[in-house]
Amino acid sequence: METKKYEYIDSLRGIAVLMVLMVHVGNFFKLPTTEYFSHLLFEMVYSGRMGVQLFFILSSFTLMFSFDRRIGEKNGTSNFYIRRFFRIAPMYYLAIVAITAYFIRLDVRNWDILTTPWYLSNYFFLNTLNPAWIKTIVPGGWSISVEFLFYMIFPFIASRIKSINTAAIALCISLIVATIFIYVTRGQFFFFQFDFNQINFVNQLPVFFIGIFTYWLTKESYTQIKNKTWALFIIVMLLFTHMVVPYYLFYCIIYCILILILSKKPYKFLSNKWLSKVGRVSFSMYIVHFFLIIMMNNLGIGHLIPVTNLFTSIVNFVLLYTLVFTLTYTISYFSYKFIEFPGQNLGKKLIKIRSTK
Repeated sequence: METKKYEYIDSLRGIAVLMVLMVHVGNFFKLPTTEYFSHLLFEMVYSGRMGVQLFFILSSFTLMFSFDRRIGEKNGTSNFYIRRFFRIAPMYYLAIVAITAYFIRLDVRNWDILTTPWYLSNYFFLNTLNPAWIKTIVPGGWSISVEFLFYMIFPFIASRIKSINTAAIALCISLIVATIFIYVTRGQFFFFQFDFNQINFVNQLPVFFIGIFTYWLTKESYTQIKNKTWALFIIVMLLFTHMVVPYYLFYCIIYCILILILSKKPYKFLSNKWLSKVGRVSFSMYIVHFFLIIMMNNLGIGHLIPVTNLFTSIVNFVLLYTLVFTLTYTISYFSYKFIEFPGQNLGKKLIKIRSTK
């Protein structure tokens, strides 16, 4: 993709990670940071969790660009897996090692935990498939598992979605499956552990299909969607009147519209060099900010000023957010430069070696 033309994608990634930082500054500190917030203000902060869904949509959206560009590539599917693995694994595995060493204090007697199903599921990105595994080692690691599981099925999906109509059908089917899953598992404690019913792979899968559908909306007109497919949309709507609507759907529709607008005209306040720089290191920021908050909690940091009312609570929140962002971005700049980027280059070298044999 041309760097300037698609600057809005990195900018939206930057917005996504800023949203995630907002919700975690709001609820990950041991000392309350939203204590005097009104219900409306708290909900605005809590809505930052939807930054994860923006990441998912942008992921499938950009993967479709790459897939179209690489049609006909030799060893295309295996090369795709290599690229994706080396995009995620170096930083993620380092985070697993770091947080494990931190919590068990390098005590050799505790290292047998590394062979438990819970740990193994994290190594292989399977932890969002089972409530017993969903409590991830790396905070926020559930989303990395969801992302990687989508990578596993993406080549199959992308090769079969060849028009806006098939993209719409796939989206409808994924929404039906997710909604039925939520309905069937409702009230069962096993599926409610650690929010599994909300953040499991099946429930999050439609978000990726929204990204694919958005991609096709930038290529074709919605008028090319057939009447039978519109009927399927109606069935989905009727299903929502009797079952729970996926919590992310409203935000995802907004994200879809936002991408379509920016693809036509990248407005500066949403697409600019500053946001783009943040977006390029957003994966590192996603992982690093959890570690920073853990460290700050251990140091007793949570109130940078005395908090006694709404005004001081807001000022404290803004100061904390600014501090977490500044430290996170600074560390992530170097982790991207020395871990993420070399990891991606290693994947490219492996692909190049395979292509010469």
